[in-house]
Amino acid sequence: MDRHSPFHPTAVGRRLIALREHYGKTRADFAASVQIDATSYGKIEKGTKPLKADMAFRIAERWGVSMDFLYRGRLTELPSDLADSLMSNLTKVQE
Repeated sequence: MDRHSPFHPTAVGRRLIALREHYGKTRADFAASVQIDATSYGKIEKGTKPLKADMAFRIAERWGVSMDFLYRGRLTELPSDLADSLMSNLTKVQE
């Protein structure tokens, strides 16, 4: 899989970082909020471990995003203020 593909673990990790930063959470706090081990969550953000569907579901439910956003980067189903903030954060993460 191309590392620039929206499904690639590094792309998913960038979206998670953008989401976490939008809410001003540390990795540990964000991981705890969705019952994911902080070490495992750190690996998911770095793209060295894939985001499992059950974890993605907990993140989506807790933080108001869609599974499509987490796995594919689609912002269309999100509230516009959240989508704008995530897009801005994603731009910073990719630099």
